[in-house]
Amino acid sequence: MGTLDNGAFGHLRGKVGNLVSYTLNGKNVVRELGQTAKPPTRPKLANYQKMAVVNAFLKPILPLINLGFAFAVQRTDRNQHNEAVSYNKRFALQGEYPDIEMDYSKALVSKGELPPAQSPAISKLPNGVEFTWQIPADMTYADLYNRAMLLLYFPESKTAIFDLSGARRSELRDFIPLEPAQLTQTIHAYIAFAGDDRLSVSDSVWIP
Repeated sequence: MGTLDNGAFGHLRGKVGNLVSYTLNGKNVVRELGQTAKPPTRPKLANYQKMAVVNAFLKPILPLINLGFAFAVQRTDRNQHNEAVSYNKRFALQGEYPDIEMDYSKALVSKGELPPAQSPAISKLPNGVEFTWQIPADMTYADLYNRAMLLLYFPESKTAIFDLSGARRSELRDFIPLEPAQLTQTIHAYIAFAGDDRLSVSDSVWIP
């Protein structure tokens, strides 16, 4: 059942017939629900699987996505999650239906204009993972004080550990503690940087 906020002249909210209304970025959106008795085609099934694969990757890292894609959606009607889905669905998948999967080396969890991490690397230590990176000699003073955003993604369990406000870029290293069992799992690592305004960010970099 749909309702009218603020009386007869307000916004429709909910479902009425084959129309559904919702609020997106402060705007009232009304769309028609599609109805079909035909079985989905192979391209549609492939699209469903692409969406499912990307959403499974993004689900445990939504706070990171909200920060990492904030710059990309500034002054648009899009939101961070939709932008992240759109990018990774287009550029970070491999295989054909029904065997579509993530290409983690091409995934982005942050998209912006700050300088990306230079020569990033990780090292597994007995109690966690150390991230290291370098900085070019001509880097600006402001960029030296960007903070690292770190992600460790575990594909078998589809879980993640991340730090949204890590070490300053000038510190050249940071560390995420892990349990011994986590260190035996496959890990995909990513690093990006964010300014103190939490709007300016860099593209993320996958670390092999």
